[in-house]
Formats: sequence, structure tokens, C-alpha cells
Amino acid sequence: MDIRINKESPISLREQIGAQIEFLVATGELKPGEPLPSVRALARRLRIHHNTVSQAYQDVTARNLLVSKRGSRLLVRTPEERAVTPRPELDDLINQTIRTARHYGYTLEELSVRVRDRLMEEPPDHVLVLSFDAGMRRLLQAEVEQALKCRVKACSPEELVANPELALGALVVSPPGVLPAITEVLPKDRPAIPVLYSSAESHLEMVRKLTHPSIIAVASVSKDFLMVARGLLGSVVGVQHTLVECLLASHETAEIPVADVLFCDAIVFARLSAPRHRKNAVVYNLVTPECLDQIVTMMPVPPEAKRDPVESRTPRVKGRA
Repeated sequence: MDIRINKESPISLREQIGAQIEFLVATGELKPGEPLPSVRALARRLRIHHNTVSQAYQDVTARNLLVSKRGSRLLVRTPEERAVTPRPELDDLINQTIRTARHYGYTLEELSVRVRDRLMEEPPDHVLVLSFDAGMRRLLQAEVEQALKCRVKACSPEELVANPELALGALVVSPPGVLPAITEVLPKDRPAIPVLYSSAESHLEMVRKLTHPSIIAVASVSKDFLMVARGLLGSVVGVQHTLVECLLASHETAEIPVADVLFCDAIVFARLSAPRHRKNAVVYNLVTPECLDQIVTMMPVPPEAKRDPVESRTPRVKGRA
């Protein structure tokens, strides 16, 4: 492959090499299926850095003229292969944007600000759930993922305030108490969706109906979940029943005590396998169906992944209570 360069030219070496390879392919000097020299071999021959050759090869590959075959060097594409447009590398797209912006006199600072603004304007492609409690973040993430079948991330409010870029492309979902801490870093036209918790009245009614002294257990991956459950159950447990709390930090369920009624969050409920736990287990789904429906309407998810708006999420009970 006859490539000649001029290191004194105002035209970059990358462009010189790329244009000559493209011309050799167009004139038939490089034939379909013919391998190109390795990056390091051509760099040694031209006495330039191998990164320059690699970048030139990438440019020509992006124009559908070369193809990389597993275990071999770059090859000139056959006509059939050229009909398939490969997905360009993200770094190549970014590099091209930077070069174009600099060519027209824009500074990197101007480019950075404008790119961030434009990304903020784009429709969300994932959900970002927030909570001060790590366990609650895991729980919210699991319930939203299960309902939407889309990408869901999680972070603390402090992390989002320190790094507002975490909100790029995200539909932010959080409990109401988090909102004052994050409002300033979110786009004005895309505020966070406050999470509405499901009613626990049916769960409390189950305890009210117990006629004998019973052990009431609550198991969750979240400290906040247990704290709220303790406050709600306190009025119905009284002195007749015994309330046991179980915080699960791992995937184990051995710590869960045997109870007459076991209330648990969605993550713990999915883990239950032992019959002694399952037969008296009652799941509490944290997020209301209405809130999940609101998230669905704001996310461009495939139709088959969307929930039925009238889907019932009544508590699931295993066995007697």
C-alpha cells in the first residue's frame, strides 16, 4: 500500500493517510478483501505515532470502506459488506464534534455548556431514583424496574447535587422529602416526580382481625421502611402482639424469624423460598399504581413494556394470616 505523507503540510497526517486509503480503494488499487498493514507496521514505515494511523483507519472504517474481521487485520470491504452501516464508536462521534466546533471558532467551554444544555433538553432515556436511605433506593429501583422494564439508576440526593450531570437523560423520581434538596439542579421543564406510597390500611386491618396473641414481623432492605412500618403498626399491635423487625443487608433470608404474619417489601418477598416464611408472608408494594402510571407516560418505553393502567396491586398473601 503506497502511502506518502508530508509532515510540514498544514493538512493533518491523519487526514492525509485517510484520504489516500480512501482513494486507493476507490481506484481499485486496494481490492475488496485485501488486508491493510497493521497499525504499528504502517506507523513504523511512515515514522509517525501509531495513534495517528489508528485514527486514520477509524475514519476510513466509519465511511464503510474497511472492515475488522476477528483474528485478522483490517480488510477492504466487499460490496456486500459495504451495504451494512456499522455503528460508529462514541469516541469517534465526540472527536468529530470537537474538531468541527474548533474549526468554526467555538471554545471547548462553549461546546461543553451547549452540549450539556442540549442533553438536558432531550427526552429521558432512563429513570433516576433518589433517597437518603440506601435501602430505600434499592427498593424504589426494584419496583420501578419491575413495572417499566426500562433502565433505572439510583443515587443519593447529595451525589446528585455534587454531580448534576447524573440527571442528564434521566427522569428523576424521589420521595417528597428529597425534593427541596435537588430542585435547583434539575431542568426547569422536567421537575422530579414525587413518589406516592401505597396505602397500608389492608395490612393494618389484618392485624386488627387477629384474635390470639401473635408475632408480627416486618422484613425489609430499608431502614426507612422499617421505621415507617413500626410507627404504623404500633397503634394496632399494642400489648397483645409482639412486633419483630428484620433489616436485611444481604441476599440471605435466614435472619427472618418465624412469625404469624410476615410483612415484607418487594425485594424481600422475591427472596422468600422457605415454606415457614412463605405461608404467612404479605408483600407491601411501596409505590402506588397511579405513580407508576405517571412515570410510564413520561418515559418513551416500548408499548409491550407498559403497564396496564388499571392493573391491581392488592397485597399478595401466602397461606393464612
